[in-house]
Amino acid sequence: MPVPKIGFSAFLKIINSNPRPQRSIVRDRCRPNSGGYDFHKSFRYRVQQVSFAGLTPAEVLSSTQQISREPERRSARRALEQFFVWKEELPGAMFSSQPVCFESPAGQFKLEFVPDFLLEIAGRRTAVHLWNTQHDLSAHLVRAALCSVATRHPFENRPDDFAVLSLRDRTLYRWSDADRETAALGERLLELLDTQFAAARTELGLPASPREEPRPLP
Repeated sequence: MPVPKIGFSAFLKIINSNPRPQRSIVRDRCRPNSGGYDFHKSFRYRVQQVSFAGLTPAEVLSSTQQISREPERRSARRALEQFFVWKEELPGAMFSSQPVCFESPAGQFKLEFVPDFLLEIAGRRTAVHLWNTQHDLSAHLVRAALCSVATRHPFENRPDDFAVLSLRDRTLYRWSDADRETAALGERLLELLDTQFAAARTELGLPASPREEPRPLP
């Protein structure tokens, strides 16, 4: 089984969860699986269409009728409406930005930050990841997670800032608002999850580290 890869929204959900559901999520991540259904894929696809493919907000909103699952359709439409309200206040052009993927300190998991777009905000070229989950966020924890991403991004093409835009309330959480204590917390969060992943693997009867799993014979 390869090292589990966690998307940034999933990582935010884990670190903003209480201990019991947090352990449950981590255990699920350790189990072999073929990958679950991405509830927010259709929403993110439509953000890409309006950002880079020249579609209008009206066209994108109309296209949500093509989403067959009603809860997913409602969620996508609501998030897009919030996004368009937010974007009206920042009319600049949006650009694509490269994702960042790195391994945790003990190698228990990989964390991937995929920006939905790059936009100039307050004079900074900001890589923005959209959050569209009905889950409370701690500003301190979100900024701590962004610190971990920013410090591992290759410096030669690093954006000026990294941010999470919550489409529940159009709150923007920015790396540039973090201090040294917040950056240190970001590293502790990675180490804490390493410990939880190792414990979950032990509970499931797996080797303590993905690196210790036997490779299939050629």
